[in-house]
Order: sequence, then C-alpha cells, then structure tokens
Amino acid sequence: MSRQRLVAVLLLAASFVLGGLVGGAATSFADRRGHGGGHGDRHRPSFVEHLTQELELTAAQRDSVQTVLDRHQPAMDSLWQAIRPQFESERQAIRTEISLLLTPAQRTRYSAMIQRQDSLRKAEAERRGNGRR
Repeated sequence: MSRQRLVAVLLLAASFVLGGLVGGAATSFADRRGHGGGHGDRHRPSFVEHLTQELELTAAQRDSVQTVLDRHQPAMDSLWQAIRPQFESERQAIRTEISLLLTPAQRTRYSAMIQRQDSLRKAEAERRGNGRR
C-alpha cells in the first residue's frame, strides 16, 4: 500500500472514529437531558443504559454512574463549547484532504455521504432545540 493511500485510509478511519466519539458524547448528553431517541419508534439506549446492560450494573451502581455524569456535565459542556470551533475546522480539513484523494466519482459519492451526515446532525440538533450543527 502506498504512503498516500495509507494516509488516506488512516484519515478516513480517524474521521469515523472521531465522528463516533462525538456522536456518542452528544447522544449521552441528549439522553441525560431527556431528549434521547429521536429515530421514529426506535429507542436508542442512553450511555447509562448501555453501561447497565454491558456491565450488568446494579440499580445502585446505575444511579451512581448517572450522578457522576450529571456532576461532570457542566464541565463537559464548557469544554465542548471551547473546542467546538477547532473541532469543526479539523473536521473540514479532514474532509477536504480525503476528498482530494478520491476519484471524481468517489468524490461525488463522498460529498453526498457528508451532506447526509450533516443533515442528520442538523435535524437532531434542531429536534433537541439547541440549533447546533
């Protein structure tokens, strides 16, 4: 595999991982605020529900985990607001670099994929009522 192709694959993987992490954090935040779900009748488990299921938490442990998350949420919100502009800038740089590595046909499909992701993100933010992209 050429160096350029390896870099492209790594950047693509990093963007998906980063997207997943941010999505998970946003979902966890929304769930703690009582705005979880949002995908029709499908219920997406909150972070606490996920931990409860995966780790077989007791009710006391589940409540303690929720307390920890609630206590740290203001700091997490503050941090996110501080880094969000940098994050958006990095996301755009990654998208641009990946796009330059693709064929014209792939670039068209990639652009459509990004537009779908951005539309879903925007719709979710509007549904939550905070207007974030």
